[in-house]
Amino acid sequence: MKPFISFSGGVESRAMALMFGNKADGIFADTGWEHPELYDALDKVEAKVREFHDNDFRIIRVQQKDAEGTGETTLQGYIAAAKFYPSFKSRFCTRLFKIEPIDDYLKNFKEEGAEIMIGLNADEGDKRTGNHGLLPFVRYSYPLYDAGVNRAMCLAMLKAAGIEPNFPPHMKRGGCVGCYFKSKAEYHAMAVLDPERYDEVADLEQTIQDRRDKFFHVVSSIPNLRDFKRHAQSMMFDPSEIYATVNDATNCGVFCNR
Repeated sequence: MKPFISFSGGVESRAMALMFGNKADGIFADTGWEHPELYDALDKVEAKVREFHDNDFRIIRVQQKDAEGTGETTLQGYIAAAKFYPSFKSRFCTRLFKIEPIDDYLKNFKEEGAEIMIGLNADEGDKRTGNHGLLPFVRYSYPLYDAGVNRAMCLAMLKAAGIEPNFPPHMKRGGCVGCYFKSKAEYHAMAVLDPERYDEVADLEQTIQDRRDKFFHVVSSIPNLRDFKRHAQSMMFDPSEIYATVNDATNCGVFCNR
């Protein structure tokens, strides 16, 4: 049975890489619309785990090949083509751009079987869920939870190794640029700290407008991202408030960085 670590770039997946990188490679589902800092983190963690275990540990990058027959391979491209943005009621981004690419890769191991280690820590119990466990030849395991390793222990381990996450405040929900979990405060931070990426979301918001009677907005509390940018860049924000509000697990947490 071939073991893999479900790698998101967050605290728990980094801890699993340190703990189990001597016997398993990581696997990361790339939506094609991740913040540059996350891609940098993949390289950094990969190098550190190789050094720690003195081996050739790698983080395998997988990506959607053809989202629902549209020919689109990135989340951003699919949203534009479908004129449909993911939301709390329609979480297709996780299914199409996280679960499906990982499952497609794991099918290469149908004969020998595969194990994928998922970063559920001992604090979380049943809080975090995900649409996984559907491949009969794959064993889904939760080694941190089973070993009683909580988030504080993971953070201490990563700090000692020098690879604790240090993402900017607009990335605290995850690595995806246009994550619908991001709050108004996080988009405020992105408008100030990474206006280029902010514009990608604002432009996409405009692109997906069709014949709806009302303007569709990506963030329910922001009527129009383009208009909000001018206001956001003229106002100060407090990063500590953002960090303090994003420690709870999300339903996408199995596959996305927190």
